[in-house]
Amino acid sequence: MAKASRMKIFLMLAIALILMLSSACSSKSDGGNKEETTGASEQPTQENKPTDEGKTSGEQVKLLFAMSGEGPTYELYKKMIKAYEDKHPNVKIDTQVIAQDYSTAILTRIAGGNAPDIFWISNENIISYAGRSALLELNPYDGKYFKKEDFMDNALDAYTYKDKIYGLPGDSAGNVLFYNKELFDKAKLPYPKADISWTELQELAKQLTIKEGDKVSQYGYAMDIDWFYWQPFLSMAGGSILDETGTKSVVNSPENTEAFEFLRNLMVKEQVAPTMSALKSTPGYQLFQNGKAAMYFGGSWNASTAFRQENLKWDVVRPPMYKNKGNVLGLGGFAVAGNTKHPDEASEFLSWFSGEEAQQMKFEGGFAGSPTVKSLVDSPVSTKGFENPYDSTIHLSELGESIKVAVTAPKSPYWAEISSEMAKQLELYWLNNQDIGTTLKKVDEKISAILEGK
Repeated sequence: MAKASRMKIFLMLAIALILMLSSACSSKSDGGNKEETTGASEQPTQENKPTDEGKTSGEQVKLLFAMSGEGPTYELYKKMIKAYEDKHPNVKIDTQVIAQDYSTAILTRIAGGNAPDIFWISNENIISYAGRSALLELNPYDGKYFKKEDFMDNALDAYTYKDKIYGLPGDSAGNVLFYNKELFDKAKLPYPKADISWTELQELAKQLTIKEGDKVSQYGYAMDIDWFYWQPFLSMAGGSILDETGTKSVVNSPENTEAFEFLRNLMVKEQVAPTMSALKSTPGYQLFQNGKAAMYFGGSWNASTAFRQENLKWDVVRPPMYKNKGNVLGLGGFAVAGNTKHPDEASEFLSWFSGEEAQQMKFEGGFAGSPTVKSLVDSPVSTKGFENPYDSTIHLSELGESIKVAVTAPKSPYWAEISSEMAKQLELYWLNNQDIGTTLKKVDEKISAILEGK
């Protein structure tokens, strides 16, 4: 051991001894009723490694857990936390809801030294948080409290930056192709199959589109215009937005051109899908919900929300396929504040809360999402939250299959700004006011300027 390290440890032990003696004196003077403050400390932890500090016999460690909203999920989480506390009597976990400006509030509180110890975080925020030293690196706990190989590779990778794990994925969702069985039966057409080709999809959409004069009364296909829904088609064609390093735009490519043109042709040329103008008044999922679209490509969560109604007879298959299979993975996960006072206890709880036992409890409790632990992805519990009270024949296993090839948001601290600028430029394209060549050239210029800090 280096001399400097030994001196550091000696000083830390001396300080700890002084603090313990001081605390004992304080307890005698105030009757011993002083309660430990929950939340992160005002200063970052000095060493990011597992410790046994705070596990003194009889001492209870208090942690603060935060999430963005109340409701059934919050109540379910509290039950899960209670189960953890029952097995770990030395740990007390308080819960807190941050209802507005969640991400900003978390960052502000971390900077101010009063952040929750553990909190919900989207994978899209991992890099920006990690860049601010707001998150605890979890690599030292791999093998102690969790095993990274237990998680789906694409899910854990989304919480990893520069080979450092900054969070653990707790649930996921992808896109699937929903179809209205009654409309297919009425048209005497076979139901779409998993991995349906683009050509087959377009042909089915043509046959299922009904017009009254120049007005479409039933669309063959519908989707909403957002990155989460059109990115899968870029992946199917072999395209992407940023390179593997996340530092260079590759959006202006033949592959992306092909994907975008296919989607707009369904709207404008073939007129079998609602245009962006139409979608602004009635979203694609609502058209499907109301029986005005025979197929809908969108998030699996619709199976447990908008489409869970008695008069809607539907089923689901995996996304279409072109050169490759493609999908986007939306994730919810949890992280530990970089300046928590209890990194060891917080990381142990986080590992359990994101692990197999807790995910089993979560999905059995009716949480509508897909597991991120490999052992549960194909298990019966993975579809519990999606079960339809009006139809038990729906092929819900397709929801789990759809996430296995899914990509996640590009790894860039500027992703929020990039996606916003892309939406502005692409709107002109979707509205048929700009060709794809001009659009992707402008998008490429915008992304490059953002990445270069111009």
